Amino acid sequence: MRGVHLTILNALQWGSDRLQDSGVESPRLDAEVLLAHCLQTERVKVYLLYDKRLDRKDWERYRKCIERRVKREPVAYITGYKEFRSLSFKLTPAVLIPRPETEILVEETLKECAVIGKSRKSLRMLELGTGSGIIAVSVAKEIEHLSIIATDISLETLRVARENARLHKEDSKISFLVGRSLQAIKPKENHIDFIVSNPPYLSASEWEELQPEIKEYELLDFLLGGEDGLDFYRTIVPDVSKLLRYEGWLLLEVGIGQAERVSGMLKKTGEFRRVELIKDLSGIPRVVKAQK
Repeated sequence: MRGVHLTILNALQWGSDRLQDSGVESPRLDAEVLLAHCLQTERVKVYLLYDKRLDRKDWERYRKCIERRVKREPVAYITGYKEFRSLSFKLTPAVLIPRPETEILVEETLKECAVIGKSRKSLRMLELGTGSGIIAVSVAKEIEHLSIIATDISLETLRVARENARLHKEDSKISFLVGRSLQAIKPKENHIDFIVSNPPYLSASEWEELQPEIKEYELLDFLLGGEDGLDFYRTIVPDVSKLLRYEGWLLLEVGIGQAERVSGMLKKTGEFRRVELIKDLSGIPRVVKAQK
C-alpha cells in the first residue's frame, strides 16, 4: 500500500484488519488510537477526516505502529502516554501502565484526605512504589495543602514520575526518593497522615497466565509479589504503623482474593482501630484501608 493513494478511512480499515488477523483483542479501537497518535490529533477527530488523504510520512509512522502492536506491544508504550482520571501521563517501559482499578485507591485516598484535612492545616502523604507517579500527581492535583514523599526502586522510574509531576505542575509538592518498601524513609518520619501503595501483588501462577502484552513488555519486578503475591504486604505490615500519625490511614491496592489475608495481617498487629475493604464495580475487594 502506498500512502499517497490512502485515505484516512482506508488506513484505518487496513490497521484494524491487520490487528484482528493477529489476534489483538480490540483491533478497531487500537487502530483508531494509533492513527490519531500518528496524526497528532484526538481519536474522536479521526472520524471527521475519513476522506482526507494520508501523506507518505504519516502512513509510514502508522504502519510501524501497527506492526509493533501486532507483536503485542501495549498501545500505551507505542504512543508514550496513557490517560488516568482524565489526566495524560507520560509512559516508558520503565514504568507500568496505569490500570482502572487504581482509580479506586486514589478515590479512597482523596476521601480520607477531605475528612482529616478539616482538622489539620497541612497533610503529609507517603507513596510506596510510585511508578509513573499517577497516584501522587492525581492526589496532589486535588489537595492543596499537601506534601508527598514518593519512592521507587529505580532511578529511571523516578525520572518518569518527576517528568509527570512537572507536566502537571505538581512537582513542588512531591519529593522523590529511591528505595525499596520502607527503606527510603528515615525512622524519625513518624508524622505521616497517609501511606498509599499499589505494590507488586501478582502470584507466580497468575504471572504464568498473563497475556503477552503484560508478560513480554511490563517489568516483572513491578508486578510479581512472590509465590502467593503477598511478599510486599508481609514486608511493610510490621513497621508501617510507626510512620503514621494518630488517625492516619494506610491504603493498599490488592489483587483478586487477597483482601481478607492482607486485612488479617493488619488486624493482627493491633495497631489499627479500623480496617476496611473497598470493592470495585464488579464487587471485588480492591483496596484495603486501615486507620491508626
